[in-house]
Amino acid sequence: MQKDMLLINPPVTLEERYGAFASVGSQAPPLGLCYLAAMARKNNYDVQILDAPALDMDLQQTISEISKIKTRLIGITATTCSIIRASELAKAIKESNIHAKIVLGGAHISALPERTFQEFGEFDIGVINEGEYTILDILARDKDGAALDDVSGIVYRDGEEIKLTKPRGLIENLDDLPFPALDMLPDLIKYYKPAPHSYYQLPSATLMTSRGCNGKCTFCARPFMGEIYRSNSAEYTLDMIDHLVKQYGARDIMFYDDNFLLDRKRVNTICDEILRRKYNITWSCLARTDVTPKDFYATIRKAGCWQIAYGIESGDQTILNNMKKQVKVERVYEMIKQANSVGINTRGYFMIGCPGETPETIETTIRLLRKSELMDFHVTFCTPMPGAELFDNADEYGEFDCDWKKLGFWEPVFIPHGITKEQLMAGHRRMFRKFYLRPHVILRYIIKVITKPSILVHIVRAGLDVLKYSMSGYFRDKVKRVLKPSTKEA
Repeated sequence: MQKDMLLINPPVTLEERYGAFASVGSQAPPLGLCYLAAMARKNNYDVQILDAPALDMDLQQTISEISKIKTRLIGITATTCSIIRASELAKAIKESNIHAKIVLGGAHISALPERTFQEFGEFDIGVINEGEYTILDILARDKDGAALDDVSGIVYRDGEEIKLTKPRGLIENLDDLPFPALDMLPDLIKYYKPAPHSYYQLPSATLMTSRGCNGKCTFCARPFMGEIYRSNSAEYTLDMIDHLVKQYGARDIMFYDDNFLLDRKRVNTICDEILRRKYNITWSCLARTDVTPKDFYATIRKAGCWQIAYGIESGDQTILNNMKKQVKVERVYEMIKQANSVGINTRGYFMIGCPGETPETIETTIRLLRKSELMDFHVTFCTPMPGAELFDNADEYGEFDCDWKKLGFWEPVFIPHGITKEQLMAGHRRMFRKFYLRPHVILRYIIKVITKPSILVHIVRAGLDVLKYSMSGYFRDKVKRVLKPSTKEA
């Protein structure tokens, strides 16, 4: 029987996504595809999901699996760093005489619709930004053999011409969307794994309960999910939690919203119901330090919150101002202290190599890392992504190597004026070394393993990766520093 649509997460390896830390990278369910599939199914379309990375499929294995499924439409999702893999998959589909129109969705096509179609001739239709209602229109036109010119929010080929239709408005009520179709994925427990730092206990699941962000950060591609914050209601969110607990045995949940704690009233209601329903779950979330209220931590801790991951980016105020973070460094210290005081683990996300970065500002950030009492941290390289303000003006602030394959945050492709690539890489390693290779941090992880033996393998792998990476080039650099004065004197 012919399917209406096959939705594919293209084959991308952990090494391509996580670089030196591939062995402890997460394999998360593709929630975007799950929402599309659920919406199509709700409207009586027959759809299927193929998650190639979760099944550890390479390109040929993916093509082999696709060839077994008869479908009129094939949808592929792609971020910027996976757009090359998506195009290779689309090209292989065409060359394999699989007769289906190929629809591209995701962040990259949303940011650069016409440019993407000019660069990659394998795609027939592109979905821009939120796709749940757009995909229904595409399915309906395909079934009727009708033209696509009146479908909002797409780019498509009409012969040799590339056509861009009018924008589609944001989905105002996210509660209108059905639960993501997790049942269409491989077994959640067997094929998906969270990163070691992102769960307290297993099984662990991921939820996205809001879209859009109130921030103005220059490095963020905000238009993809909209610049207006929208969220599921507390009741809808609780029903999703209930579904994960009862259907999948979830004991831990990661709320992957850009700022889960923004709506205090909603979060308070969720916390009250988690306690009343006695779910006995733990959960974590992402948050901005500029909006977390001072009296909030005890409430969420009681309801099971064990970790908050803050997007801090830098410890230098000038760097934060350049990125329009709208936060003071003093506020960062304050929020970390308040969360720690009630027993919530604090994790900081940082970026090195932002506009204005120098060796001195890197040292300022390292001082924050060591003085702020953060419990955990991670740092990536500042990368101008399509759709972000920095992508459009990166050349004003430094040198930018705009290679889609490299735009994954794991290597320095943007080198700000005032610093070299070598200094950035050395600073990146130094941040890991100065944070993790401290006795009290090592002891904390030893205690964590003793209390939770099940995470031993994950923690050991992560520790070895950090040690190997952070010490890479360390002794060579030490020798250079020792020899430099004598060379100068000579």
